[in-house]
Amino acid sequence: MKSPLFSINEVSFKIAEKTILDHISINIAQDKITGIIGPSGAGKSTFLRLLNKLISPTAGQIIYRDNDLKEMPSQNLRKEIGMLQQQAFLFPGTVKDNLLYGPLIWNIDYSEEDLIQLLAKVALDSGYLERDIEGLSGGEQQRVSLARSLANQPRVLLLDEPTSSLDISSEEIIEQTITKLNEEGVKIIIVSHSLEQTERITDCLLFLRQGKMIEKSDTTEFFSNYNRNEIKSFFKKKEEK
Repeated sequence: MKSPLFSINEVSFKIAEKTILDHISINIAQDKITGIIGPSGAGKSTFLRLLNKLISPTAGQIIYRDNDLKEMPSQNLRKEIGMLQQQAFLFPGTVKDNLLYGPLIWNIDYSEEDLIQLLAKVALDSGYLERDIEGLSGGEQQRVSLARSLANQPRVLLLDEPTSSLDISSEEIIEQTITKLNEEGVKIIIVSHSLEQTERITDCLLFLRQGKMIEKSDTTEFFSNYNRNEIKSFFKKKEEK
């Protein structure tokens, strides 16, 4: 039996006196697309940021592939665990400049053809390489941002509502890319605001509410246990962040 991708043991996170995450203990499997759902302000994005040390827990322990996360150098960890935010963050310059940013740091050698193949993974053609990022649509920028994450050859991708501001066509492309990456061995953990999206692409769901892990379930089991109205009622209360 495979060891977990992440083992989260009694993890809490506080800012001043406010508890954002409260004594969470959960294992995240290696071979599944894991979705994280819950009301606004439940702590979903905070939980995701803990997994690649953008922030550190105020209590508890996170184990990644049998290694204590706090003992791992942050820069090395973030090469291995990529993260895509809700809004694309790209550097000034061309698409090519952005794709090569990480590989230049990590001495990963990419040919022109390699970069074209990276773009193909996110359904962009070779003509995009020399385009300035300022001229791209929001959906195109998000796809370039995903390709840039992939350029670092990550083993894990953390996705924080990556399609929430995209049109339907771009959303479908991102979802197809996520599914294919997982089939190729990249581990995916995605925060999503969309129940429909989680039902389409995830294998397992973690349900957060008020900073607590309420439920862990196979996706099909979750949607079998609750009807649509029940599920939507879980998210009606807007919680403070």
